[in-house]
Amino acid sequence: MDTRRAGRLHVLTSGRKVRKAFARSTTALLSMVVLASCASGEPEAKIEHLCTVGAASEEEALLRGILRADGFETDVFHRTNRVVESLERDLRAIGSDKKTFSTSLCAYGPTPRAGVERARFEAGWVPRTSKDAEPSMADGGRFDANGAFGESNYFLTNLFVRCDMPGDLAEPSKAAWLYAEASYTVNIGRTDIDQAAKDRQTALTYLMARRVTDALGCENEPLAKPPVVKPLPAP
Repeated sequence: MDTRRAGRLHVLTSGRKVRKAFARSTTALLSMVVLASCASGEPEAKIEHLCTVGAASEEEALLRGILRADGFETDVFHRTNRVVESLERDLRAIGSDKKTFSTSLCAYGPTPRAGVERARFEAGWVPRTSKDAEPSMADGGRFDANGAFGESNYFLTNLFVRCDMPGDLAEPSKAAWLYAEASYTVNIGRTDIDQAAKDRQTALTYLMARRVTDALGCENEPLAKPPVVKPLPAP
């Protein structure tokens, strides 16, 4: 989990209507930025983050199914520029054997709020030679999604993808995978998470990771195609 988390912007989604609610901070800096936007009457859509879920979008349909709810709240942990800055800095400093700390993006929870039930998304980098990119989940199933790969179980999805960065980040990006990590605490205690449910989780993780690759400007556009999830046999 990213210890550099700065603040949260809470957006309430009910049915197909999205409205700005309020900003709450844990550090003064980001709080001032977000609250200034809200106080000035800036529409939520213009506050630049990677978490907006459009009405009738594939993300909305997947979230409704995963959260088992008609409405959901959105917790925004970082604005887009903060995500990009963190990931670029981490790629410059990445070592040869350990993944970087993840940068938190968003979490979605059903309304009304129900304990720890969430779908939460983070991103980071992992060296291609690292064991952190190898299958390691208990009861996890491996998958391919248009060349992206990873594994998913009832609670977690890890997706790895090649992201060819421009400029001075071109060389380090050739030796690393961009990873997206999703946790689905909404599934804790459930026993009905079948392959179709895991595939929905993977598809949503893919779509959230696409937002990161677009923000970073990955020159190979690795997640441009619609998500097609193919479960793979155990090694």
